Amino acid sequence: MVGPDAQVKDTAQPYEAEVGRALLVVNAKSRQGQDSFNNVNAELQSQGIHVVEAKPIKNPALIKPWLESALQKNKIDTVIVGGGDGTISILANILAEHKVRLGVIPLGTANDFARTLGIQKDLIKAVEIIKAGYVQPVDLGMAGDRSFVNVATIGLGVEVAGRMDHNLKKWIGPLAYVVAAFQAFTQRRTIHFKLTYKDQNKGTQEVVVNHKALQIAIANGRYFGGGIVSAPNATLDDSLLSITIIEEMGFLTLARMLPGFQDGSYIKHPKVRHFNTTEVLVETRHTHRVNLDGEVCQRTPLRFKVVPSALEVFTPKP
Repeated sequence: MVGPDAQVKDTAQPYEAEVGRALLVVNAKSRQGQDSFNNVNAELQSQGIHVVEAKPIKNPALIKPWLESALQKNKIDTVIVGGGDGTISILANILAEHKVRLGVIPLGTANDFARTLGIQKDLIKAVEIIKAGYVQPVDLGMAGDRSFVNVATIGLGVEVAGRMDHNLKKWIGPLAYVVAAFQAFTQRRTIHFKLTYKDQNKGTQEVVVNHKALQIAIANGRYFGGGIVSAPNATLDDSLLSITIIEEMGFLTLARMLPGFQDGSYIKHPKVRHFNTTEVLVETRHTHRVNLDGEVCQRTPLRFKVVPSALEVFTPKP
């Protein structure tokens, strides 16, 4: 099992493989899941992918137990997931544990994991990528005993996640994040925190930082929130976590920074601190909730670490 004490291994290389025997699970509550299940299943069959078992699931809480049961009953090579980042994040640990490959069909609102990997939000092309058989090992982030594929946030990102309305997401898509972010900012509270991390520029020397912030982000991938750049230089196979600290500031200062979130240039702002590490302990004066890929499911204090090449994903061939 991929867990908080998993050992770092050498970065694996991409390889080519047949899809083999596959499971299909679609989060039917995601933005396009309910309407797309039949189309996804039909396209997989059309391209000659052998689906042993397929299921649309409306209650996200039931996806994980269904997958665990299906993997125990069947010999499976690939699990094809139709959904958004949250669905993939929930299942990533199971896939890594069972050493089965992941095929991604982006059906969510943000699809930042697929965006980082270069998988377009086009059903035929997404299935073609799986069929082509190019497999890329990618890293997983761990927050305590929970995995995440994109980013963990403490502070403003948690409040944004708490204000996301499912119906609004279906209606206006990624713009729902903008609405939720504005609401969250008006009710923000400053985080008093201590970070203990390994400095990659000092031979992994341990560094302690005490600070006040609006948000702390621990990124495995490059994007969050439907294309916002969390870490402009991050890749899913660099064996690193990218830490970004946004200091407390007024609304006008934050508003002037907003264009920089589209290309990642905001990390150069004097109110932003950014660095890479393999492991970081986040402690806060008061307990704060932690958002993992859109799901608020952990609390501080919490240790984050990267597990290199933990998950194998079908991606476009370079």
